[in-house]
Amino acid sequence: MRRKELARRRELVVRQLHALADDLEELWKAATRDPAAEQRKERGWILLTGALGAVSAMVSRKAMAKLWPILTGESPPGAKEATEPSQPSPAPRDRVS
Repeated sequence: MRRKELARRRELVVRQLHALADDLEELWKAATRDPAAEQRKERGWILLTGALGAVSAMVSRKAMAKLWPILTGESPPGAKEATEPSQPSPAPRDRVS
C-alpha cells in the first residue's frame, strides 16, 4: 500500500514539474519576443515566397516554350503565331445610334 502511494505522489510531482516547466517556457517566450516584429517577419516571408513562386512560374514557362519545339518539333501550345491568324478577323460593323 505504501509503495502505491509513493508511486502516485511521484507521478503527481512529475506532472506538476512538467506543467511548471511549460509555464516557465511560455513566460520566457512572452517576455523576450515581440509579437509585432514576428508578424512583420512572417508577412515578409509570405511576400518573398509568393514573389519567388511567381518568378519561378514565369521562368519555367519561358524555358518550356523554348524547349517544346526542340523536343516535339511543334510550336508550343498556346503560342500566338505572328505570321498568319487562324481565322480572318470579322469586318467592322457600322454603329447605329
